[in-house]
Amino acid sequence: MRTRLSLLFFTLCLCLGTVSVQAQGLEFGVKAGVSVYSGDLSPGDFGLFIEDMNFAGGLYLRYRPQIRWGIRVNGNFGRISAVKETQAPDESGINVPITRNFRSSITEFNAVAEYDLFYIGDKESNFLAGYIFGGVGVLSFNPESELDGVYTELQPLRTEAQGSGDPRYDATPYELTRVVGILGGGVRVRFADRIVIGLELGGRKTGTDYLDDVSNNQVNYLDVLNGPNGGLAARFSNPAVQNVAEVGDLEYRRGGEYEDYYFVGSLTVGISIGAAGSNKSGCYKF
Repeated sequence: MRTRLSLLFFTLCLCLGTVSVQAQGLEFGVKAGVSVYSGDLSPGDFGLFIEDMNFAGGLYLRYRPQIRWGIRVNGNFGRISAVKETQAPDESGINVPITRNFRSSITEFNAVAEYDLFYIGDKESNFLAGYIFGGVGVLSFNPESELDGVYTELQPLRTEAQGSGDPRYDATPYELTRVVGILGGGVRVRFADRIVIGLELGGRKTGTDYLDDVSNNQVNYLDVLNGPNGGLAARFSNPAVQNVAEVGDLEYRRGGEYEDYYFVGSLTVGISIGAAGSNKSGCYKF
């Protein structure tokens, strides 16, 4: 996947290098910030939760064919995670307190269109601009959970009886690669003729409820226990059960009805190549 991104950047640079760079030209930069997950294991009340923030970084290439419009390709790398105190039924069917947790690395490649809403300063040289952006990307994730000090990949366990052959469950485990929709906004400042610093926040619609391996599907504990991963899958599916021998027809839902989302906030630092200033050849001169 990273090789594909490199080829995409190279191809775009090659194509753009053969034409006259107009408007704001090309801009190459790096980004660093945080990623935040929103899903079944998020806190129940609304707020900004520092413990759920993780580092995220990446690279981008921006091309602005017109003053207000831009096209940007991005590679983002980071992690999402959460820990939540909740409840689940034990072997007697009585809800007891449990703790669910997960973490997942995320690798995302995307392409977005940008539109500048306003300018303060000279929009053809140095300025401050507010902008919005939207596009699509490809996300790779792989949820893990900690139990007895050991992290285990969750998707292969089939903690909700996926692939059991029972029509009540998903026929196969969920995919670890998703197409995501992206929408966000930010501000950027261009100064010293070529340096661009920005701050932005974008949300991702993932189309899945399994970033955390937890969904709203109704699960029968014995169907998980009798699956290919047996007791380990059952422990992650419902850690409230302590005595497997006493489990009867125990059914439960582990999460809520809504899909999972995540957000990436970044400080971006870039250098503009071509346009603005005395050098308009499309090649930066140091």
